[in-house]
Parts: sequence; C-alpha cells; structure tokens
Amino acid sequence: MAVRKSKIPDTWAKRETAANQNSKTARERIKRDLNRDRSALVQQTDINAFTVYAQGSYKNYTNTRGSSDLDLIVQLRSPWKRDLSDLTAKQRERYHDENSPADYGYDDGFRNSVVQALQQYYRESLLKDPIDNSGKAIEISGPHNPLPIDVDVVAAQEYRIYHTYPEDGNPEYTEGMMFKPLMVDEWWVNFPKEHYQNGNAKHDNFRETVRMFKNARDHYNDNHWFTLDTPSYYIECLVYNIPDHVLKTTDLTDRFDDVLSWFERDSTDLANFDQVSEMEALFGDENTQWNTDAAEKYIETMREMFDDL
Repeated sequence: MAVRKSKIPDTWAKRETAANQNSKTARERIKRDLNRDRSALVQQTDINAFTVYAQGSYKNYTNTRGSSDLDLIVQLRSPWKRDLSDLTAKQRERYHDENSPADYGYDDGFRNSVVQALQQYYRESLLKDPIDNSGKAIEISGPHNPLPIDVDVVAAQEYRIYHTYPEDGNPEYTEGMMFKPLMVDEWWVNFPKEHYQNGNAKHDNFRETVRMFKNARDHYNDNHWFTLDTPSYYIECLVYNIPDHVLKTTDLTDRFDDVLSWFERDSTDLANFDQVSEMEALFGDENTQWNTDAAEKYIETMREMFDDL
C-alpha cells in the first residue's frame, strides 16, 4: 500500500515560540507602568478601577510566525456597562437599588487617560513617539518603540450580562468588554475571557489546527498576486465550529483535508456557526461579525491550495 505524501509541514502547526517571551515582557512592563502611582491613568481613575490583560493569538496560543502584535486590553472595571434583560422585574429593581450611577465612566476620557499614561513612559519626545492613537486600538510600534514587540492596546469598559441578581448570595453574570473605536460613535462588544475558556475546552488539537489554517493562508498569500485578507480571528472561529471527532485526527495532512471536507459537506450550514465565545453568531451584520461569502471564498481557496501542494 502506497504511503500518502505529507503535504502540510509540521511548522504550520507550531507556535512561534521566539516571540512569546517578548510578548510576556511587554505585557508585564505595560501593566507595571500603567499601575504606577504617578501614571496619568491612576491619577484620573484609581489603581483598583481598571485591569490590564491580554487577548488575541498570544493569549489564546494560536500565534504563528506572522503574529507580530500583542493585543492588550486596559479595561475600566468600575463603573461597568450592563444588560439586565435576563432578570426578573424584581431582580432589576434590586440591581438599581444596590448600584448607584458613577461619577466617572468610559466617555469621560478613559481612552485619553490610557494614551497619556502610555506617552508618559514610552514617548521620548514629539519626534520620537511610538504611540498612534488614530485607529480602533492604541498602537505602540515603529522605530522608537522601547518595547520588544509591537502592541495594540484597546481601552475598554467592563460589560456584564446579568443572569441572576438574588437577594442573598452573589449575582451571576457573563463578563465581556465594550469599547468605541476612535471617531466612531458605536460600541463594539467582545467576550475575550469566554473566548479563552471555550478554546481551552475544545480538543487538544484545536489550537494547533487554527495555526495550520492561519499558516496556510499566509503560504497562499506568499505565492499569489491576489491575496486573501481573511482575519486570523475569523479563521479561529471557523475552526472552533469543527467537531472534536474531526479535530482528533493525528496526521496533519489528513486533518487539514478532513476539516475542509467537513466544511464542504452539504449538511454544513455556516449560518449556524458561533464565535469562539459562543456569545454571538459568527455571521451577521453586526460590527463584530463576518460574512458567509468571505468564509466560503477562504474555504474554497484553501481547498485549491491543498490540492496543488
């Protein structure tokens, strides 16, 4: 019996380990500096009013050789935004009785305070400023970046979806985060902690498979004039919807083929796919959702590339 040729390199499934220490160093330094007593953020809020944590590929162990930026969230914890729609009328009344409006919130300059604090410690001068505050995230990058890796910082506010608010005992809620991109007057909502927990609960091969498909996209782009702009986040969400019995295949080439075949089945309905957090459908018209045409194009292109390997 002929042995099938291995098409998928082992390197496509591996993490980019060299950058992991750099991401840890940058995360710890930013957290330490933002929490300093003289930090503009601490001066404007309080050291207990915010938290700093990682999200994205480095946090979720799906980073590849092309993963260049560390994603950090600076989250205002108090006050928080909330959704009380799951509560009874009595529970909503109890919530409002026990939680009074705060004097300071996200719209009172929280993002600007984050920018000012970062400039305190990482801007050498106006001409040597690595801080770019013009987009969705606050970027720390370029030749004057004193950190060992580029960093995207999202200034956000805690978001809670309450499920219970009992008279005795602790309320139950799902924690997310909300933020407004610069110059956009609409909230974006994500659930990075649910994302991380659900990724942990998947089959052990889940993250390895995500890295394979991210590297496959990069391989395709390196060898074609017309490239794919498929975001890594959506690739991770696509793979999350693959059943564990498909992911458990040991051989990388067989698994890559099996995953594509599962996507290509007539019974596979992309409209039923969830994001990894399972708090929102993957496809739709919201600002955090994808579209099925782009997903189908990605799957089709991966099949063509795989068959040509």
